[in-house]
Amino acid sequence: MAGRDQRRAERLARQREYQREYRKRIKSAREPDRDEIARELLHYAITENLKNNREDELWHLADNVIARLAARGYDRAATERAFVDIVERYGAGWDFQRRLHLVGGGSEADLRDGGDS
Repeated sequence: MAGRDQRRAERLARQREYQREYRKRIKSAREPDRDEIARELLHYAITENLKNNREDELWHLADNVIARLAARGYDRAATERAFVDIVERYGAGWDFQRRLHLVGGGSEADLRDGGDS
């Protein structure tokens, strides 16, 4: 048993080291992960639709996203409330918390304008 525990501990240590190196490589390459891209896409979709008075398109998008999340097992009513809350926040000018330390210290204005400080 001790041999198996030792091998498991060594494997876990290798995985931890791999993850540390992976995160360091991604950060230095300034490569966004899937969640960062999804966050930015959601912010863009909501704010652009609101800015251009395309609320019908926004709510069509919302209905489809909510249906897909419900199909994956999320509570439909809770998902609708969460989406509406996000739309209301973005409509009031709120920006989600961007991780500026990961993008080289760019300013919020640079990020909103697509700049690459």
